[in-house]
Amino acid sequence: MIRINKKLQLLLGLFSVGLLVACGNNNGSTSLDSTDANAVSTENGNASSKALRLTASADIPTMDIIAATDLVSFTAMNNAFEGLYTLDLNGKVVPASAKNMPEISSDGLIYTFTIRDDATWSNGEQVTSADYVYAWRKMVDPAMAAGYSYMYDGLIQNATEILAGEMDAAELAVEAISEKVLKVTLAQPAPYFLDLLSMPFFFPQNQAYVEEQGDSYGSSSDTLIYNGPFIMTDWNQAKGGSWTFTKNDSYWGKDEIPLNQVVVQVMKETSTAINLYEADELDYAALSGEYVAANKANEDYHSQMNTTSNFIEMNQEVPALANENIREALTKSLDTANYTENVLKNGSVPIYGYVPNGLATNPGTGADFREDAGDLTSYNLEEAQTAWEKGLSELGVETISLELMTTDSEDSKKFAEFFQSQLQGNLPGLTLTIRQVPFNVKQDSLRNGSFQLGTANWIADFADPVNYVERFHSDINRGNYAFEDVDTLIETAKAAYDDEEARWDLLVEAEQVAIGEHYVQLPTYQSAGAYLLKDHVKDLYIPVFGPDSYRYASIGE
Repeated sequence: MIRINKKLQLLLGLFSVGLLVACGNNNGSTSLDSTDANAVSTENGNASSKALRLTASADIPTMDIIAATDLVSFTAMNNAFEGLYTLDLNGKVVPASAKNMPEISSDGLIYTFTIRDDATWSNGEQVTSADYVYAWRKMVDPAMAAGYSYMYDGLIQNATEILAGEMDAAELAVEAISEKVLKVTLAQPAPYFLDLLSMPFFFPQNQAYVEEQGDSYGSSSDTLIYNGPFIMTDWNQAKGGSWTFTKNDSYWGKDEIPLNQVVVQVMKETSTAINLYEADELDYAALSGEYVAANKANEDYHSQMNTTSNFIEMNQEVPALANENIREALTKSLDTANYTENVLKNGSVPIYGYVPNGLATNPGTGADFREDAGDLTSYNLEEAQTAWEKGLSELGVETISLELMTTDSEDSKKFAEFFQSQLQGNLPGLTLTIRQVPFNVKQDSLRNGSFQLGTANWIADFADPVNYVERFHSDINRGNYAFEDVDTLIETAKAAYDDEEARWDLLVEAEQVAIGEHYVQLPTYQSAGAYLLKDHVKDLYIPVFGPDSYRYASIGE
């Protein structure tokens, strides 16, 4: 059977349409041969050890935890590397490289972890507390520009000052007490800290190996060592297309890993994946568009709502997008219900804010965040065109040309073309061109600001609205904007960790101001994932949000 994390205890983030499930293939340009894939077995021929054959919707941008910001990378890392803790099949935090649960001081600030004696890297070296100190200090070093450095901000003592350039990275409050004992001091109590430690941006790195590889580290399976359940083979960042996971013989829990191999193939077209699935050359195939309705009667069909918020980024360094009326016009010109009902048809629903339904509830009333914040946008053509005319007048122009960047997948193309048609049809004088690029190129462009409009999505790192709302802050957002009222609300909310209801209200107001007044991004829809999965696949962990795990999966007869 398939296990799904229904409690929303944790997990992560990816950006880009169509990357809701990160599963994948074999090698290069050759097609996946089902006979070869099924030939992998243990010495006793146990059927559960056969290769699991999956798909991914994009190539892996990087296998360096410092640089990664997407779910495809995080899913690969979650199976090849390991942190102190992981999630079990019920989404509960359990020890991984840690020997047990930590010792926690009475004030909730000091955590002491003991690392397993048998936790090793695939080159035979011990996993040590120094590996965590090295990786975590790199994460907060401003010179590294780590994509997930903000997760340390306000969490671990001195991280905020280090990220601001006021202290050295060596002053991050993580300490190797001994080879296998790690001490961490938090800036303030954080009940979700252990959940975060199951995420790749809190994994360790072996300093000597990383520095030996230099700039090539994390660019291919040959420039990595592994401490997780699997090692990677046949992966190259430049080539892409496929990769393979093979059981890690150096892994402390290798006897508990049912699978010997997982082969992953990038599938950008749903039709290709379905053809291979029906030919019994894949065990999994993601569904979209007309393929959802066509397969609902299939006994292998599965669907679940995800806490994934899809939206369009707007770069306010672009003069037209710096105009609030133009941003309002673009936002109110999108009939997102039309898109979810007539194009996606997979259970996805329109979203009129940023924080998705089902993520978190009001600590006082139990109301969903989305209910408290309300609908902050709407499809309103009259208001859109009024704002558009005001914006054109303020800019002193009659026409505006913009570019919408998206990935080169089939679903991303449909998404971009649908909204291109809507925006151009609803806003006279607008020309919107589409630029399709590989996923890693889009990610880099969003990070470095070399875009005008860009499709994106966000999956929570933990089940708290701050993980969405904080991304409106001027220090974090990718839209190159700064609104003092939004920053103040977010900062005040973070400081109110000891007053849950006041903190909640501040986060609600921050989202209302950012999207409902400043129109900082264009909300589009909350994703649902539909897919086919062979009934012989058991315990493949596909959470409602966050990276998939193959450590529990097996294949029966």
